[in-house]
Amino acid sequence: MTSPGETPTRPCIRGCMVPDAHFSKCPSFGQSKDTSCKGCVPSAAREGVLVCERCYRSIRRLIDDAPDVIAHLRSIADPTKARVYDRVMVQSSKPEYPAPVDANVLDASNDIAVTLRNWADRVASPDDDVFDRHLQAGIDAAAAHDDIRACADVILDGLDAIANDKRQVLALADALLTRSTTTHPDFWTVADVASRWPIDDAPRWAEAPCPACDLMTVRVMPSRRRGGRTRYVCRECEWEADDLDDGGLWAIAFAESVPAVPA
Repeated sequence: MTSPGETPTRPCIRGCMVPDAHFSKCPSFGQSKDTSCKGCVPSAAREGVLVCERCYRSIRRLIDDAPDVIAHLRSIADPTKARVYDRVMVQSSKPEYPAPVDANVLDASNDIAVTLRNWADRVASPDDDVFDRHLQAGIDAAAAHDDIRACADVILDGLDAIANDKRQVLALADALLTRSTTTHPDFWTVADVASRWPIDDAPRWAEAPCPACDLMTVRVMPSRRRGGRTRYVCRECEWEADDLDDGGLWAIAFAESVPAVPA
């Protein structure tokens, strides 16, 4: 898709570009086989905020997913469920202890807790100083989920105000969306954790095309949590929505067809 395009009145503050949309002076303009430019037309900011629709929805989704993500990590870190990968199969009178938990799991769960707790404190008490509140040692999955769910709800209530403040929305997006280039980040963002330890269950390819690029490349990703949002993500152009967006339109558009029963 190409277009001479014009810079939006208010482009996304994070510098996002519309995939495959080019200005007329771009070498890739009108060249369907030229992939040197992935898109140079800035994405327009969502109405009422400073980031584009894709960034806004990604931020909202990761905040909403954070409680499930941290519960998933805490279930992995439960020493009673840790897999004994270094067991030596010999007869011995010594007791067998669970294998040590991956330090990345512990660091990641703590970093998510610090991020969500800090932002909940900022929204709830904007005039107060914010201090890191680390995850309690040994906290179980259910308690961690409930704690971070409460934080997420506070942040979501204040999300539009945050997203219309340049300094705050850039900081929140950095804590949620930025992906590390290493397998052992100094600080785990929610996007890093969700990618490393995914919580989506039984994903499938949609039977309808992407509304943005018109290709059959939309992945339907149900939530593991009962009542959680189903996500729709295009693997080609990165369009994304969930089943509550646009009045539930996408839940209908990407519903799985039911085979007809022979008469």
